Amino acid sequence: MADHNERKRVFVMARDIPFRTPLSLEEQGYACVAKPEILDRMLQTLGLESRHRITKFRWEDHNIPEKILRHSHEDPETHEYLEVKIPETGEWVEVDPTWDSRIQHPEFPTLEWNGKAGTGLAVEPVEKLSVEESREFIEQDSTEEARREYFEKNREFFRALNNWLQDRRD
Repeated sequence: MADHNERKRVFVMARDIPFRTPLSLEEQGYACVAKPEILDRMLQTLGLESRHRITKFRWEDHNIPEKILRHSHEDPETHEYLEVKIPETGEWVEVDPTWDSRIQHPEFPTLEWNGKAGTGLAVEPVEKLSVEESREFIEQDSTEEARREYFEKNREFFRALNNWLQDRRD
């Protein structure tokens, strides 16, 4: 079993992939679906168990300029993160690699993980789905039709958000 320093190392690798929401199904993105998936695979190689969780949040709570928020977007939006089982304690802790460390904005915190305790979440939850509800949501949301509709509705918002976040990187 990997020690907490190795856990921390793989977390930082996943976290520091620049956050970018894809604008279509054909485009690779590194947002709150892809980054937990990447981290999950890395943690599995270390022998750690994890599960994907969903919470709902509002973009408006992140002090994003009104000109971006005027674009059509989900409200509330959903956010995916991991719960990781810590082998030393048997506890499940929240681990969220969403915002990369180059983003310089107080509402987009760079979360740290010591490999033992949780990181907290990158967003302010308005509702956390249970393990089972999260699983069901991910299954329903991962259909091609659901993803296409989602990107069509949110494309211009995500384009503006991606550009704004890029401008906030050091």
